[in-house]
Parts: sequence; structure tokens; C-alpha cells
Amino acid sequence: MSQFISPRGCFLLSMTLLAGCAVGPKDGAGSGIDWVSEPRALPVRYIVLHHTAADTPTSLKVLSGRDPLRRVSAHYLITDETAVRTLPLVPESRVAYHAGESHWLGAEGLNGFTLGVELVNRDGNRHAYSDAQLEALAALLKELIARHGLGPDCLLAHSDISPGRKIDPGALFPWERLYREHGLGDWPDANAVRALMGGQPPSERQLAALLRLRGYKADGADPASLRDAVSAFQRRYRPAKADGVADAETVARLRALLAPRR
Repeated sequence: MSQFISPRGCFLLSMTLLAGCAVGPKDGAGSGIDWVSEPRALPVRYIVLHHTAADTPTSLKVLSGRDPLRRVSAHYLITDETAVRTLPLVPESRVAYHAGESHWLGAEGLNGFTLGVELVNRDGNRHAYSDAQLEALAALLKELIARHGLGPDCLLAHSDISPGRKIDPGALFPWERLYREHGLGDWPDANAVRALMGGQPPSERQLAALLRLRGYKADGADPASLRDAVSAFQRRYRPAKADGVADAETVARLRALLAPRR
């Protein structure tokens, strides 16, 4: 059974883990703790999901600012223990350093208006997430979405916002289950996908335009950029084929997701 620890109810734990977390970055900081967060100037617009690529003790050490060699942090960590725990790290009122170089819908550098949620998993492209982790994540996301008044498009993969640079939370992350079982995020409608399978395939420039409309950074004149964006889209919405090649079904799934926006 998962165990959710709310930010308010776990203040003492947060302070124990993060003594100094609320201190903003300093020039030449040497401890790591001095640079794990900064004041938030913009409202939260998105929640970015990650895998840690490490075990729980290592993940906690890195994300709580106790590793002086890594300037990273996150707002929450969901463990992979038998009794899954949801640990609050950086307060939601502060910016955590989880997104890095990132882009979505024309905006750059998403740290300033996102929350970062890390799930302990060594590689979400090779190792499945447990049912307990999914349940814990769903409970956390519902609370965060309600607290910040976020819409259905608020959930992002790290790979969505950093195509070609990041591959987490990976092709095995259960986006479809999150949508169907918990009503979180989105998923292309099967009937709409079938109806969109025919027709003329888009040119590279047209495909890049569709991907940008969805939010991805894609350049139709740059084959590498386009391949990375397609692969990121597939990793989330067509995980059985995350090869960066936009076949008819990949394009149909992309168009099906865009239809409500149009």
C-alpha cells in the first residue's frame, strides 16, 4: 500500500532531509544544499515526470542536495520500496532544478513554472513501474492539480520537453493506464486514430508544424531535430515504436490528440 506524505504533514521530515533547501543559489556554493532551489516568481503551469536512473537511497541523496557534484532537485520523490512512499523535497513555493534545458509550446526553461516529480526507476525504458508507484503517483497528481488549478494538458514527460537529450520517464511509463484508470493526462482515441490512418502523409515541414502545435520543439529542416521530436512523441503515445520514424499510425495518433485543440 502506498503511503502519501503531504507537504504540510511532513514539514519536519522535509526539514530533516533538506536542511538549507530553502536557501537560494549562491555563487561558488560548495555544499550542494545552497543551490537546490530558488524563489518561485511564476505560477505552476505543468508537472514534469522523471525517472531517477538510480535506487532510492542514491536518488534521495542526489535530489535532496546532499551530492555537491550534481545541481539537481525535485519537488517530490516516489520510492520503489515495498511500502511506496511519496517524499516531499523542495517546497512547491520554490523552483526546483529538474527540467534543465527544456522547451514546450514555445516556452524555454521550464523550471520556473513547473513541478518536478521523480519516480525511482533505474531506466523506465527497460524496467516497468509498479502498481503501487502508479497509485501513489495518481494520488499525488490529483492533489497537485487541484491545488494549482491545472488543466488536463498539465502532465509532461521529461522527454517531451527535452527531445533527444532526455528519455525519461521512459517507454514503459504507464501513460495510458494513468489516463484510463485515473483520468489523468490524455491518450489518443482509438476510433479517431483509425479514422485518420488514411490520407496523404505530411511532409517533413508539415510534420514538424504538427509536433510544434502539440508542444514539441521540432524543425522540419533539421532531420535530427525532427527525429528526436517524433521519438519523444512515440515514447509517450506509441511506446511500442519509439524509433523516430513517423509512420501512418504515429501521425494519426498525433492528429487525434490535436483534434480537440483545433
